[in-house]
Amino acid sequence: MTNITPRKLALLAGAVVFVAFYFNSWLFSNILYSEQKNILHIVTACTTGLITYWFTRFIINWYLGNKVRHIYKMINQPANQDEIENKLDPDKPLMQQVEKEVSQFMSSQNQEMNTLRHLERYRQDYVGNVAHELRTPIFNIQGYVHTLLDGASDDPKVNLLYLQRTAENIERLIRIIEDLDSIYKLESNQLSLEWEDIELQSFVKTMIHELDLKAVERKINIQLITEDDVDVWVKADPDYLRQVFINLLENSIKYGNTGGHTHISFHDLQDLILVEIEDNGPGIESRHLRHIFDRFYRVDKNRSRQAGGSGLGLSIVKHIVEAHGQQIKVRSTPGKGTTFSFTLNKKSNLPMAD
Repeated sequence: MTNITPRKLALLAGAVVFVAFYFNSWLFSNILYSEQKNILHIVTACTTGLITYWFTRFIINWYLGNKVRHIYKMINQPANQDEIENKLDPDKPLMQQVEKEVSQFMSSQNQEMNTLRHLERYRQDYVGNVAHELRTPIFNIQGYVHTLLDGASDDPKVNLLYLQRTAENIERLIRIIEDLDSIYKLESNQLSLEWEDIELQSFVKTMIHELDLKAVERKINIQLITEDDVDVWVKADPDYLRQVFINLLENSIKYGNTGGHTHISFHDLQDLILVEIEDNGPGIESRHLRHIFDRFYRVDKNRSRQAGGSGLGLSIVKHIVEAHGQQIKVRSTPGKGTTFSFTLNKKSNLPMAD
């Protein structure tokens, strides 16, 4: 439907007056006057029509302008009336200016509503995921404790086993809570890095030794593939960098194939060092790769929970790497393995401290 503007209404009113005036003048002239006076009546009708057009347009604009200014005040909410007058352009039609303002206002409101809906979905998903992660160890602990209270504590074979399992689930709860605390600090920009010079080879070898028992249990061979006589120095926060390596290496052990391997290598990229952690595990399908760093995202939900993960490890890794001003990537081929790669600043290419 065509929009009816004050200009169109005024034009219509002027045309109606012109036709009515000219018809009456023509009829009157045919009765009382000669035909030579028709020109005068045409000029008079045109003049009257134009006057009617401008007068009608002025009245409509004045009436609508007073109404529209209230809408304009609500949209802009200025401190005083002078701000409204200064903001309005007197050389442009008021209706066009207000229509533009209303459109911008509605667009901003729609964006705000979409943001609020997104945040609400995020809150619901986050709370639901946290509750789901905490439920399993809590229920396990509850079951073991009730079994012991119901008489199993008298059996030395059972009570020790159940106490060990209770302790394992408590440790899992602690890991989940620590990861939740870490992800909160990372996402709220509360992470404060303590920059240090780190010799990467000896740093990684220490963590390989820490994970040796876990790797032996799964028969996973972890190797550092690099030249022994070349020192690789980077600038990073040692505590957070350790968390990155531990998370990635533990994942390769937990989800790798029994009897497989994990290779760690460094590559010189001028101002950066590229770190690659490669395994020959089952790999990850492409549809999962874009979500692999999302909170609580699991490729194999049952296996992940059995392995005791919180679902936050890779998200924490991504935030830590990005806090160092770098990026982490993943590539994978199902049945062949997965490679995580990220960069670190060289010792000579230091980021400025805040």
